[in-house]
Amino acid sequence: MTALMLFATLICSSSLDSLDACMQETHENIARLEEEEAEVSTILDAIHQHLLTSRSYYNELALEEAGILQQLSCVSGVFTAEDSLREALVENLSSYMLYLYSHRNLGGVGSFFVEGGFSRMLHRQAYVDYLASKAAGEVFMLSISHDSLGSFRDSLEVLLVNVQQLRRQMADIQEGIYDEEAHQASMRNQIMGRISAAKESLAVLEDRRISRAEFVTRLSVRQVSTGTPLIEPDMNSYFEHQRGTVSWPADGQVIRGFGIETNQRYGTQTVSDGITVVTPPSQEVCASAPGVVMYASEFLSMGQMVVLDHQDGYYTIYGYLGQLMVGHDDEISAGSLLGRTGSVPGGQPGYYFEIRRGGDPVNPLEYLE
Repeated sequence: MTALMLFATLICSSSLDSLDACMQETHENIARLEEEEAEVSTILDAIHQHLLTSRSYYNELALEEAGILQQLSCVSGVFTAEDSLREALVENLSSYMLYLYSHRNLGGVGSFFVEGGFSRMLHRQAYVDYLASKAAGEVFMLSISHDSLGSFRDSLEVLLVNVQQLRRQMADIQEGIYDEEAHQASMRNQIMGRISAAKESLAVLEDRRISRAEFVTRLSVRQVSTGTPLIEPDMNSYFEHQRGTVSWPADGQVIRGFGIETNQRYGTQTVSDGITVVTPPSQEVCASAPGVVMYASEFLSMGQMVVLDHQDGYYTIYGYLGQLMVGHDDEISAGSLLGRTGSVPGGQPGYYFEIRRGGDPVNPLEYLE
């Protein structure tokens, strides 16, 4: 009876049903995320949750299996012991009954002629019949116990079949866990590859940023060597007087601001000495302040680039231009056409704008209107 109750508990266990449903739900969630081409990190979170649920379910099944096997071992031992005892008792009772009946009429006819012999014989026979009846009852009860144990043994055999099914189910779950762990490792390799690629790309961008800054510095130093003095920026400069009202090179939307930016997906950081602005295609890009063209040509991956010396310690840089309208040493007034927008990283039309105060970049948004 105990084993049957245990089996019913196993089959109807709400905790196992709940874990099974949860495991199915998390697996379907992974499939849905992959169909929707979700972020790798989101899929990894879903896989992690699925693995946790699968392992919990597997552990619950393992506990149930251990409990059943323990009960089976205990019941099998009791069955073997009781069956052996029953056989011994039946054999002993049979011998005892044979002995009783063989002595039932002990004394023969002569016992009738002895004083009180007949009465004593009747009492003897009645007592022997009582003992024989009691022994027969014991044998009958042992037979019933044997039949009950047989039925119990049959139920145990059913439990053994279910334990085997349980083990196969556990093996399937374990195989699923291995598959998900391999999937997780593959996804992690993908995201680590992307992080590595992103870091390499950032290293290239940082090298180009440094090269651009050094390039503008060399242009300034070259002016000194040719007789043009290097002017220290002060409060009398155009950008200081016009701070907050300087015209934009071209209207658009800033997609990359000045300074350090952290990538939310990879946790990497990049530094920008200026701002990146997206615009309609081939938008006119104009000088934000009067100056002299120090450089107007292709520069690394910046597309066509213009560098203006504003003759007051400030310099401006206009990058990612698709077309130039000025040349070296041209004198430029504020609002003069420098060129047209090209493509910024990502493929959108736009431009890059940088203001340098002496040798240091400053935030253009603090100067633009």
